[in-house]
Amino acid sequence: MALGRPPRDRRSEIIEIAGPLFLEHGYQGTSMSRIAAALGGSKGTLYAYFDSKEALFEAYMEDRVRQRGAAVFNLPPHPADLHDVLRLLGKRYLGLITDEVSLSLVRLLYHEAPRFPEIGRIFYETCILRGRRHLAEYLKRADEHGALRIPDAEVAAQHFLALCQATLSMPVMLCIKNVITEEETERAVESAVSVFLAAYAV
Repeated sequence: MALGRPPRDRRSEIIEIAGPLFLEHGYQGTSMSRIAAALGGSKGTLYAYFDSKEALFEAYMEDRVRQRGAAVFNLPPHPADLHDVLRLLGKRYLGLITDEVSLSLVRLLYHEAPRFPEIGRIFYETCILRGRRHLAEYLKRADEHGALRIPDAEVAAQHFLALCQATLSMPVMLCIKNVITEEETERAVESAVSVFLAAYAV
């Protein structure tokens, strides 16, 4: 007798199929029926794992964070050389936000969040806030060790990430630039680190 597919594998398969459909057809244009058809099953199969399309979208966002975002904000437990750590983080972060899938997702959210504010909340909480909080924890440790002077670590984290993307994110979002070169990334990150440390270094 053949063994059934483990629940975790089936759930992952649903997420992997639903994600590209969300990106191609939008949140509104991706029904549970469409996902079920692509999966080769029934809507009942989907609802056995996700009680709504919103829950499935949230699971997709969580999956994206786990696959890409976690590695970006994997910082050392103790504040080592701040300049090197921030440079590494800045390059990882720019690589993440200019990734083709990430850009497609953000464009989708900008278009659909006014009609479906809940998906905007899901993205903000699972992607933006989570990464910012990881960085804030690192900056707080740096402050405690006397390497930085930071009155509000979450605000400082927001400042650094905004500095990294300040010159590159909008041209890419608007398709003015299709590729960010390594030289452009280096220049943007070096500028961000210099300005950030000028503001917060002891």
